[in-house]
Amino acid sequence: MSHAPHDEARLPGDQEDPSGGPTWVIGLAGAILTAVTVLGVSALYYWAERREQHHTIVNVRSQEAEIRRAADAMALINEPHWEQWTDADGVLAGERTLVVPIAEARGIVKKRWGGESP
Repeated sequence: MSHAPHDEARLPGDQEDPSGGPTWVIGLAGAILTAVTVLGVSALYYWAERREQHHTIVNVRSQEAEIRRAADAMALINEPHWEQWTDADGVLAGERTLVVPIAEARGIVKKRWGGESP
């Protein structure tokens, strides 16, 4: 950056500082490339995190959940029946209860307590 003349021989087009135009172009291109890279990596990270969360939380398919779903499905299609429970000694515990599938129970409740529609 000195402005003092040099004693050495200079080549044509030789200068001490690089020209400003290419320096600005390379600097701006580097900044844009860095920003795009950071945004791309961030987007990839959050996409993978969201996908993993959806897979582990929403799509839970454990053996216990499958057994529970099967039991719930069977409970919905059962025939109405009476149940009476006994304790470990075989002594009756409680009264008999009528077990009715939910679809039939809903109809009974509508008939008994449902208001008439206009």
